[in-house]
Amino acid sequence: MSDIHAAIEISKALHSLLAAHSGVQAVLGEPPRLYDSPPEDPVFPYLTYGPMRSEDRSGDGAVINTHTLTLHIWSRYGGRAEVMEVLKAVTEALENGAMTLTAVTLVRAQVTYTDIFRAPDGLTLHGLIRFSLTTDTEEAL
Repeated sequence: MSDIHAAIEISKALHSLLAAHSGVQAVLGEPPRLYDSPPEDPVFPYLTYGPMRSEDRSGDGAVINTHTLTLHIWSRYGGRAEVMEVLKAVTEALENGAMTLTAVTLVRAQVTYTDIFRAPDGLTLHGLIRFSLTTDTEEAL
């Protein structure tokens, strides 16, 4: 299986996991404000899906891929508290949620880092989550 098929499945599973998580719903609404591209006049806070990189790490008859996703959190709250609450909820969902994958086997999933900084507009706080997954598919010999 090519890594693009795994990447598509991971993207769908990630969205389902976040959308169903009660902690994410508590901070991002129900249904949660999860976007590939936000609406023109979004309600804050919200999350956007950023870049996803997939790399082939295959060997010894197994198709191993690493997938790195970047999630962006956007807030107009005056301080960092709101971004930190969203980071906490999303990180908890990612670390404790069961991501359902059928075409590949999830070997490892972890949040590799989080960051908070002020966006260039001076009004918006921007949170980042980098999420890394390793998948395995046995190759037919």
